[in-house]
Amino acid sequence: MGKQWKLFLRTHWKSGLSCVCGTVILSGFVILGGAYWLTDGQPVSFFHFLQNYRLVKNNYFRPINEEALWQGASKGMLSSLEDPYSSILAGDTYNSFMETTNGEYGGIGVVMGLDADGFIRIFNVFEGSAAEKAGIRNGDIILSVDGTDVNDLGLTGTAQAVRGENGTEVNLSIAREQKTLDFAVNRSNVSLPTVLSRMVDDHIGYIHIFTFSRHTPEEFKKQLSSLKDQGCEKLIIDLRMNPGGMIDSVVAVADQILTGGTVVSYHTRHQGSENFTIKGIENPMPMAVLIDKNSASAAEILAGAVQDKKEGIIIGETSYGKGTVQAVYPDGDREALKISIAEYRTAAGRIIDKKGIVPDIPVKQTGHPFILSSDTVFQKAVDVLKKEGNRDET
Repeated sequence: MGKQWKLFLRTHWKSGLSCVCGTVILSGFVILGGAYWLTDGQPVSFFHFLQNYRLVKNNYFRPINEEALWQGASKGMLSSLEDPYSSILAGDTYNSFMETTNGEYGGIGVVMGLDADGFIRIFNVFEGSAAEKAGIRNGDIILSVDGTDVNDLGLTGTAQAVRGENGTEVNLSIAREQKTLDFAVNRSNVSLPTVLSRMVDDHIGYIHIFTFSRHTPEEFKKQLSSLKDQGCEKLIIDLRMNPGGMIDSVVAVADQILTGGTVVSYHTRHQGSENFTIKGIENPMPMAVLIDKNSASAAEILAGAVQDKKEGIIIGETSYGKGTVQAVYPDGDREALKISIAEYRTAAGRIIDKKGIVPDIPVKQTGHPFILSSDTVFQKAVDVLKKEGNRDET
């Protein structure tokens, strides 16, 4: 048996070596071709990255968490885009994003934001919420959360600190009418309403849209129907502090209040452009839309469509100026890649990104927003709509 094996090697070693070499060369071509395809014809940079990865892994003097190394590489790649809206969503960031999209979270049931003086103020306490049951009111200023000063947390950090697991307690220190009050609030699962409404007078209705989630079009439809049943003939839509949301959601809202045609256009790098059109309604009611420097994205789409179609008056401050569209690609459990994939433009083709929507009637906020008795932007809208009614009667 040994002699036969030696004889086989002597007679076939060249063909065997050729086979092995051929396999190695073929594998090399496959790897090189794959790198060429992945990098759009720039494989050298890809191989430089792999070389740097190997050098770091083999030579760094402290223990290395390889998973953290790859995550850092991904974050660095996105950071090089210099785009604040492209990022890795993980942990609390991922949870907050999903809560905003779905309109569901564990918290106390309030809307908070920065007021004109830079304080973190509660602008709305939802009916039946844990906050309402604890005695927290619209207009209260948050001083601390569980003993941590809000100046150290910032607005985003304060919102994250207030949220938490259902059934747990959060302690808030509140300023109200020159007094400091302490509240212990039990968090509960909150389904955040995205639309609230009320009648301002016998003929003017007010709708506040907090964000554009998947539930918003149906909520808006119900609120608008309720206002019409109460005699609404003119409408104020409040988009202040609205960070935006889903493009399909804002288009569906526009379909209920504007005439037909293009609402927004969507422009990508490789796939051209797409227009979002609506069937709309025949006779839109007189309308005022309120915006501020925190109105962004989908909120700017609606304000821009109203302005371009000349079917309402925009009142307030120049909006934020976020004119890009993001897609979210899940990447395992509680992690996703969020990346800008397109730019949107208003119905008339105006670019919003880094420019914003300029109001038809600029108004500086001097009272507390959403507290309608002192809200100067809201009061201006009421005055404008009343005067418009007087002009219609002459």
